[in-house]
Amino acid sequence: MKKIVFVFVLMFIVTGCGSVSEGTTGRVQNDVLTAEEIATTTATNAYDAISLRRPFFLKSRGMRSLREAPTGQTVEYPIVYLDRMYYGELDLLRTLSVTTIVEIRYLDFNAATLQFGTGHTGGIIHVVTKR
Repeated sequence: MKKIVFVFVLMFIVTGCGSVSEGTTGRVQNDVLTAEEIATTTATNAYDAISLRRPFFLKSRGMRSLREAPTGQTVEYPIVYLDRMYYGELDLLRTLSVTTIVEIRYLDFNAATLQFGTGHTGGIIHVVTKR
């Protein structure tokens, strides 16, 4: 049994434990959408670019609380930050032109809490623009 666990751990380390996938231009991080990737789409705003390349960024992360009634569930969607400043809800991504974007990064609950503090149970979509 110990041999099987050791082999499994070794395979995990050798194959890499990062979050990457193969794209048409090589290895791509799943949690980052770059300006180069956005340029290959027909998107004109950040929301459309995310919808085309990283739709899971826009998904709900579930209920806020286990105490909430199933019929009145409140779901948590990511909050948008623009250049490290609070920007608003997901719909505001439609106001951001792709021509100004350097990258769009999704941060899960843990990473969002570490970088931006508490209150981001749905995670964060952080948009970095050209300055």
